[in-house]
Amino acid sequence: MKCSIIVSYCRSVERAVRLYHSLENQDFPHDEYEIIFVNYGEIDGLSEYIADHPSRVRVRCFTVSGARVSQAKNQGIRRASGELLIFLNGDEIATRSFVSGHYNAYKEHGKPVMQFGLTKQVFEDNDEVFFENREILRNGIRYWLTEPETYGLDKHKSYYYIKDIRLKMLEPYRYDFDKVKYKMIFTQTSNLSVPMECIRSFGGIDESFRGQEIEDWEFGYRMMKNGVDIVYNPQVAVLHLYEKEKYDSKRYSEWKSNLDIMLRKYNDSFLDELEEFKSFFDPVRRERIRKAEPGKNIWIEVYKHLERSARKPSFA
Repeated sequence: MKCSIIVSYCRSVERAVRLYHSLENQDFPHDEYEIIFVNYGEIDGLSEYIADHPSRVRVRCFTVSGARVSQAKNQGIRRASGELLIFLNGDEIATRSFVSGHYNAYKEHGKPVMQFGLTKQVFEDNDEVFFENREILRNGIRYWLTEPETYGLDKHKSYYYIKDIRLKMLEPYRYDFDKVKYKMIFTQTSNLSVPMECIRSFGGIDESFRGQEIEDWEFGYRMMKNGVDIVYNPQVAVLHLYEKEKYDSKRYSEWKSNLDIMLRKYNDSFLDELEEFKSFFDPVRRERIRKAEPGKNIWIEVYKHLERSARKPSFA
C-alpha cells in the first residue's frame, strides 16, 4: 500500500461524507491507497453510509468516543499500512490530484520528508457569512470558486475563497520556504504527509496537548530535530467550507498552555522566541491592539518579528 489517508473528525457526518466522495475519486490507483476515518466524538452514521455507498478504495471507520484529536490520529496511525501517511480533517474537501500530489512529490525528493499543503477557506456568498467574517475577509482577497459541484457543493449557490494565511507569512521570503527558520509553524495536520518510517523512528502525535495547533508544531519540530526536512507542496491544496468556530478566551488560554508544554519538553534556546506568541494568546492585549489598530493582523506581525529575531537552530 502506497498511501494511508488518516481523517480525524468529531462533528458533521455530512462533511465527512463529502470528504469521503472527494477521496474516493482521486486520480491515483484505487488499490494503492486507503482511507481511515477516526471519529473522536459521538457515535455517528458514517460507517453505515459507506457500507451503503461502497467504493473501490479500501475504507475503514473507527470510533474512539470522548478522545482527544491526537489520540484519534494515533489510532489511525496504528491502523495504517501505507508507506506514506497523509493527514486530513473531516471537514475538508480534497481536489482530484490530492493523493498523487503528495505521493509523487514524496518520491521525487528521494528521501523522507514531511510535506504540507495549504487550505483555501471557502465561504458562501451571502451577507450573514460576510458580516460574521468581516475581520478575516478584510485581510485577504476574495476569489470566486468555479464549478462548486465538482467539490460536492451546491451548484445553485455562489462561493468564494480566500488564500491560506501561511501564504502571507511567506511573502517576505518571496514564497521561498527554504528560507523560513521556524518551519514547524506551517505543519498543520489538516493537510500534511509524513513517511511511515519517520513515525516508526520518531513517534506519532504527542497526546499531552489539547486541541491540535501547538501539538502540530511539536510534531513538525520533532521531525526537524531528527533531520527530516519539512517542505511546502503547493500542488496539494484542500478546501475548507466556512463553519462558525468558537474562538474565545478559553481556546486561546489552551493554546498558551500547550505552548508552555512544548517549551518545557525541549528546553531549547531556539524555541525561546516562541514566547512572543503569548501576546497573541493574551485576550486582553489582543483586544487592545484590535481596537487601536483595527486593520492589523496580530498573528502575522508576531510571526514576522519571530523570524527576524530567530536564532540559528542546532539539530542532530
